[in-house]
Amino acid sequence: MTQENTKHGKLAGKTMIVVGGARGIGAAIVEALARQEVKVSIFDTDRAPTATNHYQSRDISGYQAACQLAEKLAAQGLSVQAMAVDATAESQVVEAVDLVAHAAEDFYGLVNAIGSSHVANTVDSSLSEFEAILQTNLTAPYLTSREAARILVRQGRGGAILNISSIAAKLAFPGISAYCAAKSGLQGFSGALALELAPHNVRVNCVCPGIVKTNMWKYLENQLMGPGENLEQLWARMEGLIPLGRTQTAANIARFCVAILENEDITAQSLSVDGGMNLYG
Repeated sequence: MTQENTKHGKLAGKTMIVVGGARGIGAAIVEALARQEVKVSIFDTDRAPTATNHYQSRDISGYQAACQLAEKLAAQGLSVQAMAVDATAESQVVEAVDLVAHAAEDFYGLVNAIGSSHVANTVDSSLSEFEAILQTNLTAPYLTSREAARILVRQGRGGAILNISSIAAKLAFPGISAYCAAKSGLQGFSGALALELAPHNVRVNCVCPGIVKTNMWKYLENQLMGPGENLEQLWARMEGLIPLGRTQTAANIARFCVAILENEDITAQSLSVDGGMNLYG
């Protein structure tokens, strides 16, 4: 994203957390918010609880990437800091959210951009694999949302929570049943939380991106390529599933997320940014 900083937007001066903001869609959201003069704290980790993820390793260098992103944006005069937080660890989440909120003059909430994928047919998978995907894609957003909501309710000034789900919450795909279950669960959780928090003027929404060429899709490329199919043919097949005929970009997803966070009348929604792909459901 190369646009100039947007001055005095509706979010200017507020403090927000982006969980999983080191790379991909999360990083694009960090930058988009920072350019709206939001003070952003990135929560990410260098080491995942298990290797059941699209990096296929426990060493994922998320905090290192978050530090690099924060340094790059800070050099442009934007307010971004990186914090080493494993969002699946309750004690770390409680401490980190409390630290950010109490150091802020205007804590406004958070965006959960954390996620991981793993390809395995259900009959070939283990319980630990299934639980690992739920832990990252559903348990972590529950923990961070719960802690942010507790503070926002106590402050009494309203706020917003935005959870990044997936087209997989609305369409079923073979080989990623755990991911579909987790993202569907996140969609349901977001709606229920929105109703709980509406009396406190805290809005909760869910954004469901379509196909975005992030690190997760680099992993999925190898897993989803058919027999005799090359990379170009795979992407032609994927784009054939999208009515607009093109994949989405992290920057476009981020711009949409900022618009949702700015709009004070939107809550309890699950909004697709997928080129129309969800209509095939």
